[in-house]
Amino acid sequence: MQKERILIVEDETNIAASLRSILSDEGYEVDSTGDGLDALEKIQSDPPDLLILDIWLPGMDGIEVLKSVKTFHPEIEVLIISGHGTIDTAVQATKLGAFDFIEKPFSLEHITQSVKSALHQKKQSTVAGDLFGKTSLPLGFDAMVEIRHRAKQLAESSAPVLVLGEPGTGKEFIAQIVHQQSKNSGLPFIKLNCNIRSTANIESILFSSAHEDETAASNENENSAEKVVFLSNIDALAESIQKRLASPDSVIVPTRIYAASSKDLAKHVDKGLFNAHLLDRFKESSVQVPPLREYASNIPSMVKEFLGAYSQKMGVRVPEIDENVFATLCNYSWPGNVKELRSILDKIIIASTSRETIVLQDLPLEIRQSTRGWNEKIFKDTNEQSSNEPEWEKQFIIHQLRSNGWDSEKTRKSLNAGKKKFAEKLREHSIRLPAPSQSAGQLLQRTLKRSMVLCGSGLHSGIKTGLILQPLPPNSGIIFGDISSGQTIPAHLQNVQSTDYSTCLQKGRFSVATIEHIMASLHMYRITNLLIKIGDEAPVMDGSAKDFCSLIEDGEFEEQDALYEEIVIDKTYTFGSKEDGGPYISIEPADGFFVSYHMDYPEPIGVQDYSFEFSGHENFKKEIAPARTFGFMEDVAQLTKMGFACGGKLDNFILLGDKKVLNTDLRYPDEFVRHKILDIIGDFYLLGKPIRGHIHAHKSGHTQNVGLLKTFIESQKQPDLQAS
Repeated sequence: MQKERILIVEDETNIAASLRSILSDEGYEVDSTGDGLDALEKIQSDPPDLLILDIWLPGMDGIEVLKSVKTFHPEIEVLIISGHGTIDTAVQATKLGAFDFIEKPFSLEHITQSVKSALHQKKQSTVAGDLFGKTSLPLGFDAMVEIRHRAKQLAESSAPVLVLGEPGTGKEFIAQIVHQQSKNSGLPFIKLNCNIRSTANIESILFSSAHEDETAASNENENSAEKVVFLSNIDALAESIQKRLASPDSVIVPTRIYAASSKDLAKHVDKGLFNAHLLDRFKESSVQVPPLREYASNIPSMVKEFLGAYSQKMGVRVPEIDENVFATLCNYSWPGNVKELRSILDKIIIASTSRETIVLQDLPLEIRQSTRGWNEKIFKDTNEQSSNEPEWEKQFIIHQLRSNGWDSEKTRKSLNAGKKKFAEKLREHSIRLPAPSQSAGQLLQRTLKRSMVLCGSGLHSGIKTGLILQPLPPNSGIIFGDISSGQTIPAHLQNVQSTDYSTCLQKGRFSVATIEHIMASLHMYRITNLLIKIGDEAPVMDGSAKDFCSLIEDGEFEEQDALYEEIVIDKTYTFGSKEDGGPYISIEPADGFFVSYHMDYPEPIGVQDYSFEFSGHENFKKEIAPARTFGFMEDVAQLTKMGFACGGKLDNFILLGDKKVLNTDLRYPDEFVRHKILDIIGDFYLLGKPIRGHIHAHKSGHTQNVGLLKTFIESQKQPDLQAS
């Protein structure tokens, strides 16, 4: 069995040597280099399965190496390591496609587990990539009859081959097909990307010097150096090399030259950007690969081919495909061509393996928006039964309403639909139009428009931490993810591990604490789908939720083409006993969301009462979010002894002692009770949906809050609220 190959890019020789030894013992084939440019050379000539990459490198920093690798070799998984890591660097690496970000010093177990996880991910996500391999055809190649015929013709020749086509059409694959059918198929297929390779390096591979010509005949290993070369992005080739390739007097080392470009080389010649004689050399041996949109009718069979290959390779059952998904895929323009289709199918299959059917909501928004002509099919004024599936029609109408600001009349006119027909379709699909001034039971799901980063330290751990907010598609929910291992925990009640001094979630070996403030903000901003990449604890910031509100607003929340139903409280539920004067909390039916809290603490707090009525995120931001956490001097000292409150500082909580506030001015006279309401709002979002009801709390904390939620869930016995 062929070993999986790893390239280590690390300039600290002792670390590189240790990694080589550890990973070699694990059964991997390992190579290493301490230079970024040298790493790119190695990757271009012989791409590894996995790259372990240090951020700080001579010659070319790790982030730049990562950008180049993910641009030209997206199939290679990358682990980033750094001794000077920050949350910002981790975010940047993640956005660029790194599988994991590992801070030095790292443990043996951590690095080996990350390597295993990355290579497992590669196996799952490269099924479609295998369709570009030596033994398989890419998606849609069977349908390209003319291309197949042309490839066979070119294989019978020894002339240089030029493959032209838009980005993502599979030009490299076509070149390899020609090579595999040629008499030189046994020779190595060396790839040189003209956008990355240095002129000197390309020149040394393509041409021989006079001295080499004289000694070549006496070189008994001459045949071992025979090869064919594939020049991708030949339009970026240096002018001097273009001229040498075009000259009949040049001695070219490779047995055959293959080249590819996404540019119009004839126009480049006219502009003086490409050598006319070189283009002439390819005149009789070029092939034009069509864009996917020209054979989009074959997409259903291509997708089925992909799923069949995935099922066979991974040994798993794959979901069915809704017919409306096929119709939408065929209707899309595919600017990224087959490569884009492959990438989307990879993501869909990984996200949908637990589902019975892949539906429209599993497709990216830009594809679902490609709905040319559907309004005529849905709203045609005939008595014929519509051939569209109900779910497709519903999502199409919701999307159009959202695009028109939920203005019913404006949407109807934009669709050129009759009033009667449009009203019928709204009733048929039970689509209610939410108004901002109303607490409608049926609301649009929300996520953020872009990723956001926030840095800080943990209140209880005292460790520098931070979080990354990343958008998620509809029906994903709120998910916490470990920024190092990639493990995730859905923000659901069943994953609550502890309520000692904060709310802590745990699933498997990953846990995250002090989530109540960020959860409260997401609750009140009605963010329903979000990935929160984080360490062991959420940052405390100034002890309130004020910074989380600003973060969400900076990320600009957006409504999605999917609805959710509020949790409507139908009767009174209680936890604790009001009669004995201890902690007590209840929730009862109400037309909206309310929280009333009564607290009775030692001075300087005393007895405080406050009632909060939700009317939108603005009043939450004004009345509740700025309220900070607090603690008495003696309690803080005890918590520190127990390992809690290690990050408590004079600027991130209210310190009380000697019957007064010791370290700050209060933001509200009743800031303490408002903070208790903040905690309740955060804990109650563990139900996964906003709530319509009135919460009454008496001296309650996280334990009572979670206790009431469990009481409610047990009484409802609704699997959709308990799903993991």
